[in-house]
Amino acid sequence: MLRKLLISGLMLGAVNSYAQQSQHYLVTFPNSDIEAKAKISLHHNLIGDRPNGVLFTLSNEEQSLLERFGATLQPANNLAKQFLTKQQNIFDKLTSNSAGIPGFSCYATVEETFQQVDELVAAHPEYTELVDIGDSWQKQNKGEGYDLKVLKIGKKDLVNPPILFIQSAMHARELATAALTLDFAKQLLAERETNADINWILETQQIHILFQTNPDGRKIAETGVSQRKNVNENHCLEANVGVDLNRNFSFGWGSVDGGSSGDACSATYRGGSPGSEPEVAAVENYVRSIFPDQRGPNVSDAAPENTQGLYLDIHSYSQLILWPWGGSYDAAPNAKGLESLGRKLAYFNDYRPMQSVGLYPTDGTSDNLAYGELGIAHITFELGTAFFQSCGYYGALIKPDNLKALLYAAKVTKAPYQLPQGPDIADINLALNAQQQIVLKANATDTRFKNNSSWPMQNITKVRYAVNQLVSDDNQKLAMFSDGNADSITEQFEIVINDNQLIDKKAIVYMQAQDSDGYWGTITAQSIDTNPPSVAGNVECSGAKCQFNVENPVSGFNYKWQLSGGDVLEGEEATHILPSLGDYSATLVVTNSIGVSNSLAIDFNVTELFAPEVVASHRCNYLACEFDASLSTDADSNTLSYAWKAEDASASGMVFSHDFSQSGSYKVELVVTDEHKQATRYEFDLQVEAEPDPVPLPEVPDDVKKESSGSHSWLMLFILTAGALIRRQRVKH
Repeated sequence: MLRKLLISGLMLGAVNSYAQQSQHYLVTFPNSDIEAKAKISLHHNLIGDRPNGVLFTLSNEEQSLLERFGATLQPANNLAKQFLTKQQNIFDKLTSNSAGIPGFSCYATVEETFQQVDELVAAHPEYTELVDIGDSWQKQNKGEGYDLKVLKIGKKDLVNPPILFIQSAMHARELATAALTLDFAKQLLAERETNADINWILETQQIHILFQTNPDGRKIAETGVSQRKNVNENHCLEANVGVDLNRNFSFGWGSVDGGSSGDACSATYRGGSPGSEPEVAAVENYVRSIFPDQRGPNVSDAAPENTQGLYLDIHSYSQLILWPWGGSYDAAPNAKGLESLGRKLAYFNDYRPMQSVGLYPTDGTSDNLAYGELGIAHITFELGTAFFQSCGYYGALIKPDNLKALLYAAKVTKAPYQLPQGPDIADINLALNAQQQIVLKANATDTRFKNNSSWPMQNITKVRYAVNQLVSDDNQKLAMFSDGNADSITEQFEIVINDNQLIDKKAIVYMQAQDSDGYWGTITAQSIDTNPPSVAGNVECSGAKCQFNVENPVSGFNYKWQLSGGDVLEGEEATHILPSLGDYSATLVVTNSIGVSNSLAIDFNVTELFAPEVVASHRCNYLACEFDASLSTDADSNTLSYAWKAEDASASGMVFSHDFSQSGSYKVELVVTDEHKQATRYEFDLQVEAEPDPVPLPEVPDDVKKESSGSHSWLMLFILTAGALIRRQRVKH
C-alpha cells in the first residue's frame, strides 16, 4: 500500500504546498561551475541529465534563483514524464534477476547486502566485526524494518587506531553508493595478503562501513520509486513520505535560511527536531563514540592539523568531490587541508572538486556532525551521472575509479589534513642490476591534484624508506635521486635492496616523500618476491582453435606460451590455431617484475576439425552475374580458399564475376577449403535471361505533325516516348 501511494505521488504529482507550485524544467547553464553548484543546492530536485540539459523539478522561487545565475529554463513536463516512465519500466519489466535489484543485477538488495557482509565476516573473522548501531524508523516503530549495521575491517586489537568511517545510501534512490562501499570491503579483505598497501592499512588502522544508512527507503527505491527520504510515516504519507536524513543532523540543524525545509512534503524536510530520526541518531551516537571532539566551540576554530580520522559520505549523482562548509560560503578553518584532500581524491576519479556550498547554503548535513561538531575531516562523494545508474557505467567507470579514490582515503586516514598536502609515490618499477641486486625505481611527485594548474605544488626534498616495517623517524633511510638533485615537483629516485634484507626471499619496501613546505605524503608500500612465481594455466580447444589461459594472473608479470611447434604466444590470454589433429604441448613461462621466472608444461590435443560454413550470394544484370562468398566462416581457421565453377568458367577468390552465353538455367558450384584441407561444397541453380531487344519508338503521323505545332507537338512526342519506355521496362522485368 505504501509503495502504491509513493508511485502515485511521484508520477501524478500529489497535491501539497510544494507540488502545487512546482513544474519540470530542462535547464541549461552558462558554465559548468554554475551547473555543479545547482546540482549541489537542488540535488533533491534532480530528475536526470539529458544530452541538451538537466531535468529538475522546480518551485517558482527555485526557477527565479536559477535564472538569476544565468540559467535557461524550458518547460519539460512531458520530457520528465517520459524519463520517469522509462525508469519505472525497467523495474516493472525486468523482475527475474537471480540476484540484485530488478533491472540492476550489479546492485545488491538490502537483504543481499546484509547476507554478503555476513559472508565476509565468516570468511575473515580475524579482521572483521559486525556492529549493530541502531534501528531504521520502520523497525523502531513498526517492527518491520532493519538493523543499521557497521562492518569494522582491520586488526581487532589495535589501540586508538586511525579510523576511516564510510556511510552510503543515505538517500535511498542513489543505487551505486552501497554497491561501491560493498565492493570496497570485498577488495580490502580479498587483497589483504597480496596488496602491500592494503596490508599495512589493515594492520595499523580500521575502516568502518555503514552500507545501508536508509534501508527502509532503499526497499522502496528497489521497486523503481525515486525515494530520497526515510520512511517515517508520520510525515507526508500520501506523497513524499519521510524525512531527509541529510538535513536532520543535530549540529546546525535548521540554522540556515533556505538550507532545509519545514514542509513535511518537501524533499529536504528536516524533521521535527535535531536528530529526530532513528537512522541519524544511530549514526551520530556511533560517530561520537569512535571520534573524539577535536574542534573548539567557535565556528572559526580549526581542528589540529594532525587530527586523525576521516568521514566519507557516499552519494550520487553529479561527479563531484565536496568538502565543508556546506552551510556557509566562508572557507572552513581547515580549508587548506580539506581542499588538498578533495583535490587528491578527485585526481583518482576525475570528478570536480569543490566546497560543498552551492547556489545557497544547506544545514543539518553529515559534514556538520563530522567537521562542524567534531573537527573530523569530511568528504562527500557524488558518484556518476544518474540516481538509477546503469550497471555498465558502474562497472566501467564508477567502480574502478572510485575504488582507487577510497584506497587513497584509507592511506591518509592517520592525518587527512596533512598527508594529502605532501607528495605521492608513483610509477614503481623493479629490476635486477648487474650485481643481481634488486633496484626499485619510482617517482616522488607533488602533482597529483585535480586541476593542479590552479593549486600550489612544491619541489621534492627527500624520499625516505624502510624495509619490512613502516617507515618512521626511527628507522628511515634516504633514497637516492636519479639525477642527484632535489629541485623539481617530480623526482625519480632509486632504492637498492640487498639479499640480507630479504626474509624467505621476500621483502616489503615502505616509502614516503617530503616536499619543500615540509609536508610528508602518504606511505606507499611495494612488495618484493624473489621466489619463483607460481604458475598455473589451462588450454581449451574448439576444433583446431585453442585458447591459452593463465590462472590467477598478477599485474606486472610477463606471460609467454612456448608451443611445441615453435610458435610463441604472449599475454594472460592468447588464441592460436593448430595445423592438424594430434597431441601438443605448451610451456607457460611466468616472469615476475624483477625477472625471476618459473614454467609449467601443459599437454593438450586437437581431436576434431571444423569444415567451413559457406554463405554465398549473387546479383545478375541479365547475363552478367556477380557471386560473393565473403560472409563464409570457419570456426577453427584463419584462411579460406574459394573455387568457383559456372558454365565453362572457373575462378578463385571470395568474389567471382561471369557473363553467361545465353538465357537458360545453369548450375553454379563453389568449394570453400580451409587451412586444414576441410572443404565444403555449395551448389545452386541459376536462371538468367538475356536483355530483350529495345522497343522502337512510334512515329508521329504526318497529319499530327502538320496540325500540331509548338508546345502541343512536343507534348505529344513526350507522351508517346514515355509510353514506349514504360512498355520497354515491363519487358525488361
